[in-house]
Amino acid sequence: MPTVDDTARVVDSDVGRAEIREFATIHDAEIGDGCRLYERASVKKSRLEGDIDVNAGTYVENAEVGPGVQIGPNCSVVGVTHELREDGMAFRNDVFERVVLGTGAFLGAGVVVGPGLEIGEGTVVSAGATVTDDVSSEKLVLGSPPTQRIVPLDEWLDR
Repeated sequence: MPTVDDTARVVDSDVGRAEIREFATIHDAEIGDGCRLYERASVKKSRLEGDIDVNAGTYVENAEVGPGVQIGPNCSVVGVTHELREDGMAFRNDVFERVVLGTGAFLGAGVVVGPGLEIGEGTVVSAGATVTDDVSSEKLVLGSPPTQRIVPLDEWLDR
């Protein structure tokens, strides 16, 4: 049985034994056992497996999130975009491109992950980074393009 705060909103979703805190919203999603959604987190059109933390103020849409993932506060994991045409962005014409966060991935505070991307197992994305390309497993993502660095996590830890 989930623990859902009275101020949270759950619409057309399946929620396992999870903890849903104040003012969180869940729409058209599956939330697995052991997940925790903190204050003002929003999850839409996504599947969260077990033992995942989605911290306060974070937005997750159109994503597959593996077990053991931690998403820091104020992150955006957005698997939806709009077609760019000569006359500009197509208004209200969503294009869905699923985001995948692998088992044990960690997103620091304020991370932005763009549509259609895959973050590999055990990868750490540093606070404030913007991810615009796939990242393989066991990497550390530092900063944002164009000066972004992606290094093997084990090499960073051996420094």
